[in-house]
This record gives sequence, structure tokens and C-alpha cells, in this order.
Amino acid sequence: MKIASTIIGMDDMDRLTQLIRALRNPQFRDQQQLDLLDEVLQNASVIASEHVPIDVIRMNSRFRVLDLDNGRRARYTPVFPENADISNGRLSILAPLGAAVLGRRREEVVEAKVPGGTRRLKIEYALYRPTSRTRSIGSRQRIWSSRDLEAGTYAASEAA
Repeated sequence: MKIASTIIGMDDMDRLTQLIRALRNPQFRDQQQLDLLDEVLQNASVIASEHVPIDVIRMNSRFRVLDLDNGRRARYTPVFPENADISNGRLSILAPLGAAVLGRRREEVVEAKVPGGTRRLKIEYALYRPTSRTRSIGSRQRIWSSRDLEAGTYAASEAA
């Protein structure tokens, strides 16, 4: 059986390492979750963020899983704990499932130890959409913000 490789971009690695450091104190009650995330990061292949394949689950990407035990599908976005809202699919990276899927790819099966037992999930798709988009213009690249894309202002500047 092939062991899946976890891929983490340098930007996510830096921010998640800072999160772990900030929460490593006796008042934080979920030290086990910090240990789990720390283990994932320690065993990951770290590459430049711009080289992380689009189908790798990273912070703020969207993904869908199929629960192999009950056949249910769910969509999630891994986020930092302060942005978590499971009713809207925003999954804390400190949740067992959040740490289990980080850096994993489409078609992989992951196991997450959750309070009710172990969940076996197949990642059906993963998609990362950065907050700005890059468009090629001749031999150079131009980056537009999401606001420019929504407003359509990039079309006028492309004609120039």
C-alpha cells in the first residue's frame, strides 16, 4: 500500500507553526489537537506555496469528501480556529478532520479520529482559489485583485 505524501506550502507552514506556538500554553485545553497538527507539519513535504498543486488541500481551499462508512458527502474549507463555523462548512484546522486532510490530494482516503470513532473519508475534489488572480500578458504577468475581477476593471486595463 502506498503511503500518501502530505504537501504543505511555505506560507501555510509559517502561519500554522505560528498558531501552534501561540497556543502552546497550559490554558489551551486541546493540546492533543496541537500535537496532531504539529505531527502533520513535521512529516510534510514543504514546497514553495506557488508550486503546491491545485488539488492539494490547503488553508482556505474547498474540498468535498465521501464518507466511506455511510456514503454521505460533505464540503468543507479548512480555516484558522477563529474563522471556524462548521454549519457553513468552515472547518477548524485544529479539528481532527481538518488536520487529517491538510496537504492531502484528490482521490486519497484519509482517516480521522473524531469523538464518535474513526471516520474514513475519500477526498473527491479539492480546489484552491487564491484571493488574487494572475493573468499572462505577453512575456510578463499581471496580478489583479478579486475586487478588480468582480468589477471588471481588468478588461479595460488589458486593452491598454
